[in-house]
Amino acid sequence: MQLHGSHDVDRPEMALKAPLLRHVGGALGWAVLTCLLCFAILAVTQALLPPQYWGARTGLARFQREMSLPLLLFWVVIYSPILETFLGQLLPLEILRRVGVGQPWCIFSGAILWGIVHYLSGGLLHAIVALGSGAMFSFIYLRYRQPGVAAAYATTALARAFNNALLLIAVAYGVDA
Repeated sequence: MQLHGSHDVDRPEMALKAPLLRHVGGALGWAVLTCLLCFAILAVTQALLPPQYWGARTGLARFQREMSLPLLLFWVVIYSPILETFLGQLLPLEILRRVGVGQPWCIFSGAILWGIVHYLSGGLLHAIVALGSGAMFSFIYLRYRQPGVAAAYATTALARAFNNALLLIAVAYGVDA
């Protein structure tokens, strides 16, 4: 009789499901952690930075007025994560990796890039919060990069989608930046 460890896959059909579930579960966990980090950064920054330096209000109220709920959900939970992960992680981090930049500098560069983009669209407060999420999403991408670009991209995009869904729920309950 052969003994199997708890991590062994006995059935071939489970061989594909186990990594997929691990990536989905990881994406959800990272999304919750990223969301909590962003709320903490937001609270500290709002407490320390005078309101005149915050910049434009970047809450979803504008989008809620201009879009129907199904379109808003599509935009925030499907379209944006796919595009933002491609532009914010896949392209810059793969370029940096290919020229030999180490992981800490890749994460730092990803955070700075994400902060600059959000500064241009929402001001200083939005940029400071985006530094945290940019670092987290860059870390997630690199964390799941070893199996390949597809796994890293899919996990990061899914984490971003979960994060955006959590932010939509928070905005629905009155949290606004």
